[in-house]
Amino acid sequence: MNITQLLNNNCFPGRNGFKPKWLVLHGTAGGTSAQEIAQFFKGTENGSNPVSAHYIVDEQGIIYQATLESDGAYANGVVTAGHEPWWNADGNPNPNNVTISVEHVKPDDANATALTPAQQSASFALIRDICQRNNIPTRWADSSGGITGHYSIDPVNRSRCPGTYPWAELYNYLDGGNQPMPPTQPSANQIKAARDSWYSALKSTVAGPAPTGSGIYQAWLAALITGKFYGPPITREYDSVDWAGNPIVAQEFAHAR
Repeated sequence: MNITQLLNNNCFPGRNGFKPKWLVLHGTAGGTSAQEIAQFFKGTENGSNPVSAHYIVDEQGIIYQATLESDGAYANGVVTAGHEPWWNADGNPNPNNVTISVEHVKPDDANATALTPAQQSASFALIRDICQRNNIPTRWADSSGGITGHYSIDPVNRSRCPGTYPWAELYNYLDGGNQPMPPTQPSANQIKAARDSWYSALKSTVAGPAPTGSGIYQAWLAALITGKFYGPPITREYDSVDWAGNPIVAQEFAHAR
């Protein structure tokens, strides 16, 4: 596996004595290449908002490493309301010190773009290699470790991270498949059931149900098909800000925002 290093100092050296138990997947919500994202991380050194991740995988299947696995990358931000129960609400231990983070370059700001075949192959192989070397369980995350998305730590600000991702194909690959499977396309029955759920909470309101043409809908549908259910939307999309004051498009769901 060919990995180019472009390291930065946006990290917790030595993980403060902790070992990685979880692998967290991310989407960049913008950008065009792994090199560009790694250079962006490098450019935030010593600034007001330094950020990083351990690895970045782009649409051409090129992989860059921005943080050593022995250090905790500035990748996972804060733990917010609705987080999975194994993340401590007070952020202790810091999730960055017990995780390895992999970014996937997504050109759209909703992280709705599907991985390219080259990106999917590189992502799957990288994940398997990381898990084998660090004894991270190759399954859905729970309190003892595993693989999850940034949404499980910060569902308030990162509900669309990593966004569209072929989770079922990943676990098939990790379970012994030699090559990643083609992306799973939802069946007509799955789409109908999903839309019935999507429309259920708002269909009787004056404004009517939320539109289905948005990136948020696509990310919600992809999560639903792979077993992650946020409940139906209880609002339409609206402009908001994250906790750092950055503008975002938000939508609230019965089980998450």
